[in-house]
Amino acid sequence: SDVCSSDLAAKPAAEKDADTRAIEKLLSDALGMKIAINHHGEGGEISVRYETLDQFDALCRLLSA
Repeated sequence: SDVCSSDLAAKPAAEKDADTRAIEKLLSDALGMKIAINHHGEGGEISVRYETLDQFDALCRLLSA
């Protein structure tokens, strides 16, 4: 049988460790934007959610400084 998206959504997400949650909060507080950190083996990804173009512009300035 095929796996449908509702079956995937029903599975609980892996719990983030306390250090990762603390870093997400630290970065979120510093930037004023929502931060998500996801580890994948030795690497991973950081996601930044902005709500306005002004926030996006500020983020671009910070990253290109």
